[in-house]
Amino acid sequence: MKFNKGIALICCASIAIGTMSGCYFLPEEEEVYDAPVVKASEVSYTTTPASLRDITRQVVTAGTIASGTEYNARFSDYGGNIKQVYVAAGDSVAQGDLIAELETYELDKELEILELEMQRERLEYEIAVENNESERVKAKEELDIQLMQIELDKLYEEKEAAKIYAEVGGTVSYVRTLSPGDWINAGETVATVIDITDLFIKINPNNEVAEFLINRPITIRYEGELYEGIIVTNKSGRQWDEELGAAMVDESGEEILGEESEDITVAFTGTVPASSAVGNIADTLLILDSRENVIVISANLVKEVNGQDVVYVYKDNERVQTPIVLGLRSGSLVEVVSGLEVGDEIIIR
Repeated sequence: MKFNKGIALICCASIAIGTMSGCYFLPEEEEVYDAPVVKASEVSYTTTPASLRDITRQVVTAGTIASGTEYNARFSDYGGNIKQVYVAAGDSVAQGDLIAELETYELDKELEILELEMQRERLEYEIAVENNESERVKAKEELDIQLMQIELDKLYEEKEAAKIYAEVGGTVSYVRTLSPGDWINAGETVATVIDITDLFIKINPNNEVAEFLINRPITIRYEGELYEGIIVTNKSGRQWDEELGAAMVDESGEEILGEESEDITVAFTGTVPASSAVGNIADTLLILDSRENVIVISANLVKEVNGQDVVYVYKDNERVQTPIVLGLRSGSLVEVVSGLEVGDEIIIR
């Protein structure tokens, strides 16, 4: 029994020691620190300053320059070998000036022979008169002369048909490259004569068609140069009143309509480009509205927030949402009527 009590005491001691050592093997609690403070780096913006400039709302339409008075010089009756072309592109010609002619060697020989025969017939008639020949003989001689004159007139017409004359005065805009001896067929154009003061452009605008009123001033742009023009025809017949700056109306307010046309046509009214412009493309610029020396910004800088147009301005090192009032729009640009001052830095991104 003593042995068993001793064993029991040893076991109890072992349990007690084991219990105490169990606490010792648990990990120690770590010290708790405050949450770290992270400072955001300063935000960098790209900006553009609000500045003054002009803005114009306009309709730009392309068209081909043509002449209202144009004559294509051709040999209408028959073709042949060119004898000479007497004009060059850019030359000024008057109505009736010789443009070109064909070779007529054989015709000239026939004419020479027939003219000599005509002289002989006339001499024979004079001899018949001097010799007091009968009336029948003299009548025969007269008939021979008349028949020969008909043949001569026919040859003269053929020779004249071998020449081309300008039917209108103006400027030679085109000349076909031909050398003496070259063949040309009847009906082929040798040269084109235009009236350089009667130039126009036919256009077909994609938008704002109602704004193209007859007699409304318009600008024509060709090769970087600007020319004065006027709208002379449109599809509606509506006319421009310069004093009103709107459509022409009568006392009752009804629009006064002019002649309708299938095309919108613009004519040059002042100086005109060189004759070589005919057949080339030009732009017409119809100015609908304009502002001078106003604040103008890119339209993509404008945002809509709760129905209000705003831009974001960099002010006092902050991004400030700024309400604005917009005015005239033109393409990618827009006028700012209020809300911005010159020099304000508008945030792009």
